[in-house]
Amino acid sequence: MNLQKAPIFVPDFTGRNDTPAIAPVAPRLLLVDDEPRLLSSLAALLDGNGYELTTVGGGHEAITMLARRHFDLVLLDLRMPGVSGHDVMDFINERGIDTDVIVLSGDSGIEAAIGAINRRAYGYLRKPYRHDELLSLVGNALERRRLAAENRDFAWRLECSEKLYRFLIDSSPDIIYTLDPEGRFTYVNRRVTELLGFDRNELIGASYTAIVHDDDLERARYVFNERRVGERATRNVELRLKCADPMKARTFETSLRTISFNSIGMYLNNGKQGTVEYTGTYGIARDVTEKRRTEEVIAYQAYHDILTDLPNRALFRDRLELAIVQTRRKEEELALMFVDLDRFKTVNDSLGHLKGDELLRQVAVRLKSCIRKGDTLARIGGDEFVVLMPELRERSSASVVAQKFLQVLAAPFILDDTTLHISASIGIAVFPEDGDKIDDLIRHADMAMYKVKGEGKNGFSFYDRSLLDAAHDKVLLEQDLRRGFKAGELEMYYQPQIDARTGAVVGAEAVMRWNHPQRGVLPAGEFLPLAEEVGLMVPFSDWMVDSVCRDLRRLRDEGKEAVRVSINLSPTCLMRDNFFRTLTSALEAYRIPATQLEVEITENICIRDPETAIKHLKKLSSFGVRIAIDDFGTGYSSLAYLQRFPVNTLKIDQAFIREIGHADGHFPVVLAVIAIARGLKLDLIAEGVESELQARYLEQAGCRIMQGFLYHKPLRLERFSELLHVQASTPRLGAG
Repeated sequence: MNLQKAPIFVPDFTGRNDTPAIAPVAPRLLLVDDEPRLLSSLAALLDGNGYELTTVGGGHEAITMLARRHFDLVLLDLRMPGVSGHDVMDFINERGIDTDVIVLSGDSGIEAAIGAINRRAYGYLRKPYRHDELLSLVGNALERRRLAAENRDFAWRLECSEKLYRFLIDSSPDIIYTLDPEGRFTYVNRRVTELLGFDRNELIGASYTAIVHDDDLERARYVFNERRVGERATRNVELRLKCADPMKARTFETSLRTISFNSIGMYLNNGKQGTVEYTGTYGIARDVTEKRRTEEVIAYQAYHDILTDLPNRALFRDRLELAIVQTRRKEEELALMFVDLDRFKTVNDSLGHLKGDELLRQVAVRLKSCIRKGDTLARIGGDEFVVLMPELRERSSASVVAQKFLQVLAAPFILDDTTLHISASIGIAVFPEDGDKIDDLIRHADMAMYKVKGEGKNGFSFYDRSLLDAAHDKVLLEQDLRRGFKAGELEMYYQPQIDARTGAVVGAEAVMRWNHPQRGVLPAGEFLPLAEEVGLMVPFSDWMVDSVCRDLRRLRDEGKEAVRVSINLSPTCLMRDNFFRTLTSALEAYRIPATQLEVEITENICIRDPETAIKHLKKLSSFGVRIAIDDFGTGYSSLAYLQRFPVNTLKIDQAFIREIGHADGHFPVVLAVIAIARGLKLDLIAEGVESELQARYLEQAGCRIMQGFLYHKPLRLERFSELLHVQASTPRLGAG
């Protein structure tokens, strides 16, 4: 029989793994005999059986060979001169050489056989022997060695497996334990000491109740006395376990199962017709204390605003839904209040988001102090808060709370070294009168809040049906505006700017009109604020630039003298990085000099983002486009910013012009603006001039260029072209 070692496989990165790392090793046999003829005959007999054969002619050579190499089997003659076969076996035993010996001897004396057996020879054959008898004996010896090697390997693996199992059990992050049928511990790993502080040895023989929280003992009785197996066994039951230090209460997710006969023998066969006996319970207890705490934190954060610690939108909707159900059942009312802070964006922009966040926290504290215990105050985003007031006895109760809100917000807020004043706009909707669904109530309260915003802020209002009608009209207007823009219903008109001394047209302001199919021609004030609100100002602005440049090209092609045209620009459009590219591309496409175009901005842009505004305006100015400040004196006038901006023209707002009512009057604001323009060497235009009295006063005060209904209303391009055509004389560009 062949004794072969199992082939060893190594990873093959070509995708195959079926090539042995080494070829199987044939059993090695050492043949020892001092008779050359017998030695040769023995080698010939064994050759061809898959053995690796080595032959030596005496005992001395055999000892030398055994000292050098390993042999699985030695076929040894006893009677050899010098060193006998017994001497060779003595050498093998003294050195502890792992090999078996079969003695082939011609000695018929019993002493020789006894000597061989005493030296632990595997077999003894007297010469002459039968060939099949020798081959069978050799095969049995090698098979025994193979089985012995396998047994040693199995025992070694079993010992390693047991050590590994003990290591894994004791190193497990879970408590692993077994209980007897009475619920006493028969085994528990050392994790119990690390987690709970109990000595594992002291727990052996103790009841499981020693470590279970008193309030959980009833549920624990089913967990720690589990007898079921398989899928029906207890899974994921959470219990609170005691600690040796009572301050460290922990929660465990305990996965218990009873061990059956095909497992680790917690059921024993009692020998009575194959019945089994329950011997105890095996369990694993995993510490999930931190997991539960983390889940609680995550759950809390999912339903609360992190900044103010108030309920967020999701939790508020849940509470509102429940409150509506209860209110409907009791046939009562509830109020929903929408609170939006006024001018909060200004705080964020001027002081930064950190102080803005601190302001929101202080606002939340003040608002919360004004509501009842059963009410809910939530922050649903930005500077928006909502309040739920269930069990509303009368609408005036909501008014009282709203007034309290306004009062507490009126007191100054201290943010580090900064003192701030802030107000709020509050809208109120009442269930079920103002809506019997969540979304309806929220929308209607929001609409009431925007009504307050539009009426000057810092107040509160209840929802009424007219707000919905106005909102509906606004939606329809937006739809019409989007449709009209695509249909080409927008048109540019031009209001001439006149030199009061000569009557000549020196420029024009481009204004947008909407040719509405039902409502007629609408001025910009009736639709541009809506366009700004719904995000249409950017495409409107791009269209306006292209239209004005196209109209200027047409005037040039008609031979009209070039006049400067100003366009009103929204801050939203100016702050776009690609606006400069849009404007310059249009000027180049229609071959219009940049100096013929003037961009009008309001001074409010100074406080939005002055540095960015300065950067964009300087870029336009360097290209040749002129800059005008429109409505000067009506906003946040700042001479410091005026000096930094590349401004060419100031326009006196018509609100100041309207004040000029009689010839003997003194109008210091108008005079101040004129003086500023002179001091800064800026061009000056008065807009909204409607009477001869106003024109004379302005001219005497030093303002020559005017526009208004006294001279011309905004004209279509054809009418404006005709006006230029009939001009008797036109001053140079920039005269005055």
